[in-house]
Parts: sequence; structure tokens; C-alpha cells
Amino acid sequence: MYIPKNKIKTNLYTRGDEYQNTATGINYTGYYWKMYDGKIYTGKNPNEKPTVELIDIESNMNNVWVATSQNQIFEQYVDNWDSEVVPGQYQDLNMIATYNNITNTDISSIKLVPQQYFPIPTDEDYKIGVFTRYFVVKINEPIYLELNKETYNKISNRDPEIVWVIYQVFKLQWTLIGGEEEVSNANFNQIKIREERLNKKGLEEFLKNDYLQFYAKDSGKVLYSNGNEGLVLPDGTAFIGNYHVMLDGTHMTGATHGKGNNIILTQIYD
Repeated sequence: MYIPKNKIKTNLYTRGDEYQNTATGINYTGYYWKMYDGKIYTGKNPNEKPTVELIDIESNMNNVWVATSQNQIFEQYVDNWDSEVVPGQYQDLNMIATYNNITNTDISSIKLVPQQYFPIPTDEDYKIGVFTRYFVVKINEPIYLELNKETYNKISNRDPEIVWVIYQVFKLQWTLIGGEEEVSNANFNQIKIREERLNKKGLEEFLKNDYLQFYAKDSGKVLYSNGNEGLVLPDGTAFIGNYHVMLDGTHMTGATHGKGNNIILTQIYD
């Protein structure tokens, strides 16, 4: 089909976070051209194939909110969608499903909104020394949410039950044990690297600049046994050297966890 040159703009370029593929929802980076009616397509011009229609991310995001907000039932999900929850508590999707079944609510056209989540590291996390934290940030503005792993996976896999199109997912490997300065620097660097990769600021402020959140105090203390501390190796010989104590009270060889063999010691007397 012939299109007059005065009806189109060609050789336009986007670096991303502006348009997405209408079919897949994937964020688009590259050349595009624009019709007089506002429609946008991939390629430098109409002759460059394949030609795929694009849609403005912000417009699509607004459509999601308009479509969902028209249903009053949706209010039950969004009243406090961005409020801080108490540690360990978050929206229970099973309870919502049960409520909808009892009230005969049709949720086929309703998309759930991600909920803020407050993680709690496990004893196993403290043994390992790090744990994974899951987040999203809005594509068009620096608004962050911390998620549980289940919600993170739903958004990452573009689950149709949840609003995913306006979010970008990411993870942080959060250090829990070690020297206080070492832990603080490790988590600070994780945040800075992630902000750089996202090309967005605000993650530090979202986490309240608390680089020692969940830090196990005294985990970085270097202790020493001269052989008279009642600590023995698996073969029964008295241990001499530096050791550290885990959060659960386990004594292990080495000045810090994760460096060296970290052999478990048995304390035969105090």
C-alpha cells in the first residue's frame, strides 16, 4: 500500500520504556515510524519488514487502570495496595478467591495489583549469609514495591491474573552476616548497581538507606580459640584458631562465614 510521505514520519528511534509490542507486551527498543493517525510501527519506514504495531506504554498503562477501576469490586484489591504491611503479612490470594466464590463475584476481567511485602530471613538464610529480595519498579516512574517470590514469579511470567505490564522486575542479593562495614558496603553496592541497570533512582530511599537491614549483629566478630575453649573438630581434636558463631549458635571455623571450609565445631564444655 502506498502511503504519501507527508502522512508519515520515518527513521524515528526509541531507547526503550516508551513503546511496547501490542502482541507480546515486550518493551521495544529500536527504529520506528509513525502514521498521520498516530499509529506506530517497527522499522525505519513502511518498506522495512517485519512491520509490527507498537503502543505507547503509558497509554496502555492508563487503559489497564481505567478498565479495572470501572469494576467496583476491584476496590477490594486496591484500597491499600501500596501501604506498608506488617512483617510477614501480605495479601492472601486464596482468601480473596474464597470470598469471591462465596459472593458470586465474577473476577474473570479483574487483574490483581502487586502488594507490598515485608520479608523475614530464615535461619537457613543466615547460615548461608545472604538471601534474595524480590522487587518491581513502575516502568515510567521510580515507584518501587518489594514482593514475595510467588508474586514476583507471576509478574515475571506475565500471569494474566495480575497487572504486570506496567512493572519491571528485579532481585537483590542481600548480605546478612559479616563485618558491619563489609555488610553495609556490600548492600550499598547492590543497590547502586541495580539503580544503574534500571536507569532509575529512588531505590535507596525506598529501602530507607538501611544497608544493615536484617543484619545479624556480632556475626562479624572474629573469635579465637587457644584449644582450651571446649571446641573440638569432627575428629575430636581440640580446635585452635579463629572461629565465628552463627545466628543459631553454631560454632564454625574461620574468621567469617563463606571464606574457607567453615567446618562445624562441637562445644563439649563452656
